[in-house]
Amino acid sequence: MKAWERELEKIETARPVNFEEDPSDWGGADVLLAGWRVHLKLFWDSRVPGSRAPESLYTAMIQARYNQGYDVSEAEALLDDGLAACERGNDAELDMLSGRILKALNSAVPDKNHPTHKTVRPDTWEEARSLMPAANDEGAASAAPFSPSDVPDLEDRIHRAWLGQISGGSYGTALEGYTGKTLRETYGEKLNGYIKPPETLNDDITFELMVLKAAQRAADKSRDITADDIADMWLQYIPMGWSAEYFALENLRRGWYPPESGRMGNPFSEWIGAQMRTMVCGFLAPGDPMRAAKYAWMDSTVSHNTNGVYAGIHSAVLSSLAFLFDDSRKLLLESRRYVPDGTEFAELMDKTIAAARSFDKGADEDHIAAWDSLYEDLKTYNWIHAYPNMVAVVLSLWYCGNDLTRAFRILADCGVDVDCNAGEVGSALGIMFPVPATWSDPIGDDLETYVPGLEHMKISELSRWTADLAKKMVSYS
Repeated sequence: MKAWERELEKIETARPVNFEEDPSDWGGADVLLAGWRVHLKLFWDSRVPGSRAPESLYTAMIQARYNQGYDVSEAEALLDDGLAACERGNDAELDMLSGRILKALNSAVPDKNHPTHKTVRPDTWEEARSLMPAANDEGAASAAPFSPSDVPDLEDRIHRAWLGQISGGSYGTALEGYTGKTLRETYGEKLNGYIKPPETLNDDITFELMVLKAAQRAADKSRDITADDIADMWLQYIPMGWSAEYFALENLRRGWYPPESGRMGNPFSEWIGAQMRTMVCGFLAPGDPMRAAKYAWMDSTVSHNTNGVYAGIHSAVLSSLAFLFDDSRKLLLESRRYVPDGTEFAELMDKTIAAARSFDKGADEDHIAAWDSLYEDLKTYNWIHAYPNMVAVVLSLWYCGNDLTRAFRILADCGVDVDCNAGEVGSALGIMFPVPATWSDPIGDDLETYVPGLEHMKISELSRWTADLAKKMVSYS
């Protein structure tokens, strides 16, 4: 039946009600109004759930648009009024100002003097791949792809990867959103372990489960994953998002699928959201970094664009390459070959590696000196942006000496989005080395999520599921 036929049938068969039996009911409007007020307030003034760090997404989205090289002066001129309306609790004025700010950001013109315009931004997989040094290495290109069957202890190593990621996320959840200096002053040597009983509930893993769900769907149909598969899983299982993921979900609900879902009206498209979740793409392509990079491209473009996507690629490649390496520095240097040359992300990564080498004097605080040397490069970026967090990950892998505890401490000393970074580094180091009991024992085998139907999982079962899918997906790539 056609849509117009359904609607015609509905109105022609409808009959007025008996209002004594079925009175008018506008109660749903109160629920919607209350939800709108909570949502509006959260975007202007909120606190991070785990660490209680302060956040203002409207301030941050103006900052993020500036980082992308746009003139945001019109939006900035509205910011004080918006913050004042939020403080007064004037929801009507605040809603209007929120719309005006988004309008100003969406119509902002490029600032031709911004340094980001001196770099390239490949926005297709083929173009991005062509700029990766690894793709232009004839020897690497002709080598037979690594297979999960080449890893006899695949399930165990994936289990260690999940343990490393979950313990890192649990460690950093209490610390994210502050500077490293503040964390050191506040906690001191307590930063060498959990500063409170660990919580496994974390939005990062929620999105990784969607990749596994998409892979399961694809495997059941004897084919490879697509970006649309991942987007479908977002709509089916994820009720809410924050920053880039919020805008992506809104786009998906309006029928804009990737890559449009990640780029359209999304000021946060270069934040950390892709980087924090694409480790699972490396788990699904162990030892096959180019395939991991392609999976990461598909996943990342659901909610991100350009440099945010390259951050997702790098995270996936780290996890994939970890199946081939047993040294964090060598792993880091090899991973650079899968980042597109000429991009802003690549330039900052190269500068960070150079700083790590330069300040490597064998002292306990070399990483702090290296971090401080990059302050001018990082100060305009939000703590959730991909760039400062990539820098933290690079310094952690360079200076940790393959020690997970040392790696986590370095990440805390850098500050910013500690849970995402510790999850990324923990995944790679977990693949290469056993996770110390001081980190894994407090976690146990239990994982909490807010994915419907997967609210309570066993990490061991998650690991078996991941390993099984890794073995299946290699046949369809």
